[in-house]
Amino acid sequence: MASTNLGSHLTSYSAWREGLIDSICGYRNWLNEQELNDAQIDQRINGLLERLSEDKLNVAFVAEFSRGKSELINAIFFAEYGQRLLPSSAGRTTMCPTELLYDPTKPHALQLLPIDTRAFDASTTEYKRYPEEWTTIEFDINSNESMAAAFDQVSKTKQVTLDEAEKLNLFDPNSPDDALNINKDGLIDIPCWRYAIINLPHPLLEKGLVIFDTPGLNAIGTEPELTLNMLPSAHAVLFVLAADTGVTKSEIDVWRQFVSDSRWKQKGRMAVLNKIDGLWDALKTEEEVEKELIKQIKTTSEVLGLDAQYIFPTSA
Repeated sequence: MASTNLGSHLTSYSAWREGLIDSICGYRNWLNEQELNDAQIDQRINGLLERLSEDKLNVAFVAEFSRGKSELINAIFFAEYGQRLLPSSAGRTTMCPTELLYDPTKPHALQLLPIDTRAFDASTTEYKRYPEEWTTIEFDINSNESMAAAFDQVSKTKQVTLDEAEKLNLFDPNSPDDALNINKDGLIDIPCWRYAIINLPHPLLEKGLVIFDTPGLNAIGTEPELTLNMLPSAHAVLFVLAADTGVTKSEIDVWRQFVSDSRWKQKGRMAVLNKIDGLWDALKTEEEVEKELIKQIKTTSEVLGLDAQYIFPTSA
């Protein structure tokens, strides 16, 4: 039902946008007929038309690992496929920022930017202008197995030396937390990819929805473009929490610094209390479970400084 409602809103918005484009084109034609147009006006009109044609609804999913974020995306957007398309299992599965969209001018494929590009100054946005720098894996949209096999790449890791990881800003020798990630052989696991783009003809994506799937709170600080561009510019941010654990200190820090900071626009910031099935207890009455859930919503609202109406309990 939620996807249907979202789809109808996106359809209405697309119709409004196309109508506005037609009106602006008609206005430009009238200016030309009346010989009132000039290079400066035409440039401004072209810029406006370009912005409208590229306009998308950007929704970012942010969560610590093991909060069920990828499972939630699977449930909301890919339930009709009958299987999980995005990797979803215990522990951390999404290892790199992943963008899901649809561009009819490009093949159905997964584009992957190698993690080694972090050694250079160029941002992921800049790399988007150089397709030769990306690894492309095409998939069959009529085969769930083909899509799942391709999407599984976002969970891939590789082992490197500590020096290599430090050069890529993925290891801090002074961090006790990073030291815990060192393997017995002295190597450390890092993501294979820096960024992933999935071009998929999903009905909602076709209407202009773009989904940003972030790879866990630890990546929020290490990938500057996430904090300086993607999250602040997102029309909506869904901050996924676990109902059975509540809001942790690291989640509070990320929420305040990168999601709901006073520098960023506050609209469209929501929290999702996932895994509410963890509150179900055969030894408790339905009323007791409901009371516990209401308590978690109230506590989350107070900790995040977010109105309770923007906190959504669910079970992916």
